[in-house]
Amino acid sequence: MVAVHWSNFWFRPKPDQVPYQEKDLMLRLFAPLSMLFALPMAIAAVPVDIHAPANLQACTHAKPCPVAILSPGYGLSGSDYSFVTNRLNGMGYLVVALQDSAGGVILDRDAPVSPQVQAMAHVASRSISTVIDEAAVRYPQFDWKHLVLVGHSLGGDSSAQFAADNPSRVSSLISLDSRRVALPRSAGIHVLTIRASDTTADPGVLPNKEERSRYGTCIVHIEGSRHNDMQDAGSEQLKARIVSAIDTFLVPASHPKYACDQDSKLE
Repeated sequence: MVAVHWSNFWFRPKPDQVPYQEKDLMLRLFAPLSMLFALPMAIAAVPVDIHAPANLQACTHAKPCPVAILSPGYGLSGSDYSFVTNRLNGMGYLVVALQDSAGGVILDRDAPVSPQVQAMAHVASRSISTVIDEAAVRYPQFDWKHLVLVGHSLGGDSSAQFAADNPSRVSSLISLDSRRVALPRSAGIHVLTIRASDTTADPGVLPNKEERSRYGTCIVHIEGSRHNDMQDAGSEQLKARIVSAIDTFLVPASHPKYACDQDSKLE
């Protein structure tokens, strides 16, 4: 079964309602974006691809299908995670994939990275919220009240920030080695974070042992994996380990079991 790829309009959310314009191949959200650090306000395009599940006809108002919001790492696109999108589609999820988590902002490598990433995550959280609000109106046969957030690196930080800003809208969060924004500590948000071997999270990002026990946080280490490889360009073995952890955590999609996969090692 092949998932349907939806991408068919532009919208520009503003305080007053603005008409929609049709556009092929891409759903683009235009949202006000502060360019950060005292730079002037600007309007930045945030493109979003929508991938429908294979069981699309089964999604109804009475029995809505689940939704996953996919946020890419810095310098990457939502389309760089097709191995995740395809698996989620196969599990029955509608996948909304942001094409840019940074909103066009360029990291200053000569300045501290963490404050910049945290600021980007705040902006991305607002963009995600606007995307969801608009898409929910157009696609009411999906469950926009119990979201699964999936993000790699900056995308995971953006997802964590969205969960902090909108805890009642999130059922679970899957982080691929995010490092700058604290992961949720909440009984209402189930967390899976898959950790690479070549990076270290900032203090306070990962729940400590007591918090993991209290909230059921799942931390899976993949020994020998690299942070930058957690995308389509990574090895087939690494992608298979990531998908396995997601499967264990979410299957079945209708009633996720939120189980924790075991740590593993790349050969």
